[in-house]
Amino acid sequence: MYEINKKSDIPLYQQLIHEIKKRVDTKVLKENDKLPSESEICRTYNLSRTIVRMAMNILEQEGYIYKLRGKGSYVSSPKIYQVRSEFSKFYDDMTTIGKVPVSKILYIKVKEPNELIRTKMNLFEGDLVFKLIWIRYGSQEPLIYETIYFNYSMVQGIENMDITTKKLYDILADEFGIKVVQGKEMFYPCKITGSEAKYLMLDEGELGMKVERTVSYGSKILEYTQSTVRGDRFVYMTNFTGSLKK
Repeated sequence: MYEINKKSDIPLYQQLIHEIKKRVDTKVLKENDKLPSESEICRTYNLSRTIVRMAMNILEQEGYIYKLRGKGSYVSSPKIYQVRSEFSKFYDDMTTIGKVPVSKILYIKVKEPNELIRTKMNLFEGDLVFKLIWIRYGSQEPLIYETIYFNYSMVQGIENMDITTKKLYDILADEFGIKVVQGKEMFYPCKITGSEAKYLMLDEGELGMKVERTVSYGSKILEYTQSTVRGDRFVYMTNFTGSLKK
């Protein structure tokens, strides 16, 4: 039973959203569980169809539920929480939530970068990069469309290695003696279109998150990565300490 207080100042649709989210987050409602129909919720809690429909639409937009025409609403896969104040590893994040991490390579080549990438990586004309485009899956669900550029002078021969069954940063450490400890990321919302929407199995225009990562090693830039992340699946978190000042 949901706890709906009609005397509260909190709008009724927000209370309903909170109650369903709470049960999803605490796993009272599990992946693919069917929710009561809108008419059942209306009758049980004496709520209008408008209020219930508004709540269910917001839950669908935020990725908590999905709807099947003529069948009802169901609980979506659990959100993927990533702590972005640390170097996040896709493989570890997936195994933590019980999913199988898989990477499908779309493009791989050693080449000269365009002017934009040269600028991002502080490279000179004639310098080479190792370019990799792949889709990152969690148990067969496409989650991230990612384009990675490595300074090839630092990872020569990586194009001949199996990079789909081992963590990429572990390969850097084991094969090239490079331990990644310093980098920065930028995040901004986007609408997912084109080939990214196709490979992520989304409709054109759905919301996502762009992540740009730049990783340094010594005085050089080792990596520049552009990721398009499904906005309905990921929640990013940061940790911080210190005193607040006004």
